[in-house]
Amino acid sequence: MMGRGRRLSVLALSLLVAACVQGDDYTRPSVAVPEHWPGAADPRLAQTRAEQPPEAGWWQSFGSDELSDFVDQALSRNHDVRRAVARMLEGRATVMSASAGLYPQVNLSSSYTNLAISKNTLAGLGLATGQGPGPQVFAAPGQTFDLWNGAMDLRWELDFWGRIRRGREAALADAQAIEQDARAVALSLVSDVGQAYVRIRELDEQRAIAERTLAVRRESWDIIKKRASAGLASDLDVARTEVLVAEAAGLLPDLARSRALELHRLEVLTGATPGSLELAPHPLRAAVAQPDIPVGLPSQLLERRPDILQAEATLAASHARIGQARAYFFPTLSITGQGGLQSAEFANWFSGNSWNYSIGPSVVLPIFQGGTNQARLDAAESRYTQLLEQYQQTILQAFREVADLLTSLSARAEQLARQREQLAAAQTAVKLAEVRYRKGLVNYLDVLDAQRTALAAETQVVVSERARLSDMIGLFKALGGGWEVPGAKPRAHGPAGPATDARS
Repeated sequence: MMGRGRRLSVLALSLLVAACVQGDDYTRPSVAVPEHWPGAADPRLAQTRAEQPPEAGWWQSFGSDELSDFVDQALSRNHDVRRAVARMLEGRATVMSASAGLYPQVNLSSSYTNLAISKNTLAGLGLATGQGPGPQVFAAPGQTFDLWNGAMDLRWELDFWGRIRRGREAALADAQAIEQDARAVALSLVSDVGQAYVRIRELDEQRAIAERTLAVRRESWDIIKKRASAGLASDLDVARTEVLVAEAAGLLPDLARSRALELHRLEVLTGATPGSLELAPHPLRAAVAQPDIPVGLPSQLLERRPDILQAEATLAASHARIGQARAYFFPTLSITGQGGLQSAEFANWFSGNSWNYSIGPSVVLPIFQGGTNQARLDAAESRYTQLLEQYQQTILQAFREVADLLTSLSARAEQLARQREQLAAAQTAVKLAEVRYRKGLVNYLDVLDAQRTALAAETQVVVSERARLSDMIGLFKALGGGWEVPGAKPRAHGPAGPATDARS
């Protein structure tokens, strides 16, 4: 019965201590979330998930294994990602340090001292060792002897008011914020890799168009020169055709320069040395498909976007520090002790007579701190208010980014449809102009104008297709991760993985 009563007493004491923790537990602030995205596709098509790493299967909706390989290389080799992982480890170590105060602190010390006591003092040993005079430290004046000392110090602060526990809670939330920052780094990296890749493929297609146009114009130039020599065309037609040949040829060096710069960017993103990557030309429309847009519910954004989760983790840390600041108003309860072996002779150092100890509780009650505790509490509450507003603003900004991208994608789909119609009409006009010119019904200026219009229309289609792909990649980033593609096989990731493991 006595053992059972002791256990009940311990349980009651534990509940009492838990009830004394200062401050309320953190709860997520209420957020007004819209029911659907403006201009979004049918939400039943959505298969978004709130998992942490960017969905590798999402990239397969572009139909480019090469792009997915670049993403994997970047996540495993990029130095910014590796630095973010190192910061995560630092954050976890900080949590361990903040938790250490919950446990007793024990130190072991050992020393040897040769003492010579002054002849002009009555408490020579006490004064020589920095202690107050007393019977335990008295030694005869003028005496010389050795002192062998081995001691174990104990200090244990009883976290009765929850100051240490709130500090650990804040450190844990800070570590989670660091992990979400690492997720944001990986997410931005994946987005940058995608943007660089589609820009390279866009330049490849623009170069292919320019080379094809140059070949056609050179062929036309040869024809016009032959017709001019036969008196069937004017020197003005020859000069105008030569201008167009030079114009088409002048596009090629600038396109090559832009591609080289984008390739250097892609190399750095994937952790490679600039100039070390060989990437064969491949037109955009042949390298990357235009995926559909399955988008989830707006509320999922709160569980996916790393900047929102980071802002919330920082808010939770600030909330815990309010309780920590309140605990400073209450007494500090500690148990301190010291015990060990002390002897003037080494042979007797480990004998039972050399044992000494002291142990007992101590209480420190704050009476007057000059307003320090109140200032600490006011600062913590003000910091929480600031971070709450920042959290709300981050959510609004996130919703705006997604809504903007969805609107842009919807407009680009309509724009692409009209531009493709324009391109088809322009190509038909070129064929008709060439036929009519051969029959002598129009001058060659009409043919040149038709060719210039067709080139501009084809180039604009490529630019708009790349812009839509860029918006798709931006949407991937804005949603805090991609969406699951049905039937897609998962791909292995590099250092982005630890960010997920740390949160779970």
